[in-house]
Amino acid sequence: VPEGRGAPPAAPPLYAGEYESEAGFGAELLQAYVEQGPNGCAAIFRASVADDCPALEVELAEFLQRHPRLSWIKHVHDAALAPSDASAAASLTGAARALYGWGLAAGGDGGVLDRKVMLSLGKLCHHAAFLRDVPPHSDDDVAAGPAPTAPPVPGVLLAVDASEREEWRAVGVAAADDEHYLLRMQEKLPWLCTAGGAAAPAEALLESLLATAASPALCAERHVSQEEVLKLSLDVAHKSAWRLGDSARGRAARSERLVRVLAAATNADGQAWLHLSSRLRSISETGLRKALLEGGTAEHATGDPRPLLLWSLLAWEADKRAGGGGGSREASPRPVLRGSRCVWIRGGRLFTAASWCEQVVSLHGPLLGELLAALGRVDDTALRSTLQRAQTEAEAAAAEAREGGGEAAPLAEESGEWMVVEA
Repeated sequence: VPEGRGAPPAAPPLYAGEYESEAGFGAELLQAYVEQGPNGCAAIFRASVADDCPALEVELAEFLQRHPRLSWIKHVHDAALAPSDASAAASLTGAARALYGWGLAAGGDGGVLDRKVMLSLGKLCHHAAFLRDVPPHSDDDVAAGPAPTAPPVPGVLLAVDASEREEWRAVGVAAADDEHYLLRMQEKLPWLCTAGGAAAPAEALLESLLATAASPALCAERHVSQEEVLKLSLDVAHKSAWRLGDSARGRAARSERLVRVLAAATNADGQAWLHLSSRLRSISETGLRKALLEGGTAEHATGDPRPLLLWSLLAWEADKRAGGGGGSREASPRPVLRGSRCVWIRGGRLFTAASWCEQVVSLHGPLLGELLAALGRVDDTALRSTLQRAQTEAEAAAAEAREGGGEAAPLAEESGEWMVVEA
């Protein structure tokens, strides 16, 4: 500035609030486009940033990262104009990454329907990317074995369930399917959602289900049985296991969730289990099966005899392992709903919300010691033996059902019409 002269006046702002905003011009410009609605967003998608405004390319990438609802559309738009299959596959993978990042957000204010839609679109883009990138296979290839499956989408930022941590993960279609099931569960049982109606994370789902299972009054109010709620609790534990990772900490967290469900089932019939264990030596295999199916003993059954809840869970899990309600993902059962109850149907047989087990639920292993510790009965050898024999009976019942084409354990009779629901 020449001596004797003041500083030149500041240049007028290029746009309203320029000097107050921490964002650069590019971010403000893109935000202005978004605020114009569909026409403004279409202008962003039509723009060839690399050719028309290369200085905005980095700004646009960062902006779209913060707006996954726009990001995936831009990626799909780019895929449609891609010069090669490899380039189109890369764009579609970017779309799947953005959609998965939104649909798999643990907690937050994402609604159940919003996240279901995002996950469904993410799976569609995921499969489309794979089909654009994989060489076509002939009928001979199909006859030789199953077709290759889409690899996981790398670089999805998601919250690790039951913690504040976020991690970059590779997400496969199976993980999206598991999360989609948990969202569908909340859609059909709205009391599982948060107070504001948003989708709840798995840990909150598990707490709500176990609190319901512990209260017959709540079960009656919500039109579910204790057995159904406990089976749904096991589903939550299985289908959220992938979020916890395969570290020692993650494996411990998975076991802890399973033990909480099994302990809740055992405590619901605590006195019956203790009575059964006190006379175990005098009970035959046939008598034990009858006692397990009729609530321990007739004197401990209230109203109509029902199976002991823990026995029902063990028999159900054993039946899935034997091939009744589980199996490979390639032979997925059809989802069906009856009233507020989620079930699966395979070959005309019904199973309550069958899970693809991440961890085997069996009391012939370390899970039994963890369960006894949770019950405060580590040194109760009689109860330990009773639970082990119950596990053996569950596996025998599953094997018999597998050979005879029947169900492993009887379920309570229900009324209502069956309704097929799209996955």
